[in-house]
Amino acid sequence: MQIELLFSETPVFETERLILRKLDLCDAEDYFEFASDPVVSLHTLWDKHETLDETRSYLQEVMAKYESKQAFRWGIIHKPTNKLMGRTGFISWDLQHSRAEIGFAIASEYWNRGMITEATGEIIRYGFERLELNRIEGRCNFNNTGSARVMEKLGMKFEGILREQLKIKGTFTDQKMYSILKSDLFTRNN
Repeated sequence: MQIELLFSETPVFETERLILRKLDLCDAEDYFEFASDPVVSLHTLWDKHETLDETRSYLQEVMAKYESKQAFRWGIIHKPTNKLMGRTGFISWDLQHSRAEIGFAIASEYWNRGMITEATGEIIRYGFERLELNRIEGRCNFNNTGSARVMEKLGMKFEGILREQLKIKGTFTDQKMYSILKSDLFTRNN
């Protein structure tokens, strides 16, 4: 696994509708706009952002994780409006086993348009082709049909339920586990 490459290249991706680039503190206002929406944070570990300062603090944590090479999140920019509409990226990894976990969030006004799938597909390809990952995982709450559908569209396979794996907003919550292997992607593209 070539995680150092991720931090030396700091890749930017462009798709038909999107630009994916490293999140920055200058994104605070746009990030706050979707992170303060209670619908967006409904199925997440984090609560909706109440203030712009809270968003700035979160983005500082993201920057610290860049610096310590613990995670890498890309901001998702909607090309027609040049506005940050969400984020996607690797939220954790296991170097020994060439494995990473993805996580994403997007403004509710962009739900059901295939944009998070478009963005995260770029990250998955990059993970297999450049970072030499073997397995990419993703989890979502058992009742989060939108995130489950995104992972299925990405070619990820449902592996099962992790019972009461996370305590979300005070309640132990079952998680659906999905994964895609490098060999899955290669088979799918041929």
